[in-house]
Amino acid sequence: MRGLGKKIVTRIEAINKVINQYGQVTIRQIYYRLLGDLGAPYRQIQYACKIGRRQGLISKSGIVDRSRPIYGKKLFNELRDFLDGTPETFHLDFWNDSDVRPEIWTEKDALSQILYAEARRYNVDVYVTRGFLSDSNKYRWGGENKAIMYFGDFDASGLFIDKDLEFSVVFKNFERKALTQNQIEEHKLPSVAVNKSDPRSLGYIKRYGDVGWEIDALDPNLLREMVRAAIEQYINFDVERKRDEEEKVRERLRDLLEGLE
Repeated sequence: MRGLGKKIVTRIEAINKVINQYGQVTIRQIYYRLLGDLGAPYRQIQYACKIGRRQGLISKSGIVDRSRPIYGKKLFNELRDFLDGTPETFHLDFWNDSDVRPEIWTEKDALSQILYAEARRYNVDVYVTRGFLSDSNKYRWGGENKAIMYFGDFDASGLFIDKDLEFSVVFKNFERKALTQNQIEEHKLPSVAVNKSDPRSLGYIKRYGDVGWEIDALDPNLLREMVRAAIEQYINFDVERKRDEEEKVRERLRDLLEGLE
């Protein structure tokens, strides 16, 4: 790290630790995870990420920007390339015989992959609202047999997003799993100033003060534990047996493909 100042070297080392925890992470997630340790402004973290990547000190694939999707077709060179991956795309509906179908909802796309890394083990979907959910998706995503476990920020709008969902979406159960006041206190999460231009900030400040907390500041391993605990409260079947059934179907598909070849 020749030619770099001590502060930026410290930031690059801390950034790499966060990337190792998450696998892939956004710059904003890095900022919130390091806020309590470094206290550096967002622009300084952003700059350290840029310099670190350009000098080969930070993985180029470790930092992602999920706000800019790419639309296109998945292309194959031949039929075999397509067929080889087909068995792995089969997923058994573990919840087909259950009265309640759990789902993980979050306001932040940046967290979706962390939450899904655990939810996928139980074939549970993760829904991203991207802030306040549109009426179109409220009607489309609602359902009487659903149990929603919600993960969002603890701030003026963050607390109102799930209230808005409770009022507008039809499902049996709704529960905010994170962030909560107890979690903020227990894990000593760093705070950020409330956006006073938010029309809900006045009521929030009267009740909670002029700071809020971002869910991104939680340790990703802790988030995965929360997802696992949230889902497991609804399990009324043998998970391993379901996974075995799923794998048996995949084996049958592989045998069929071998026969075709």
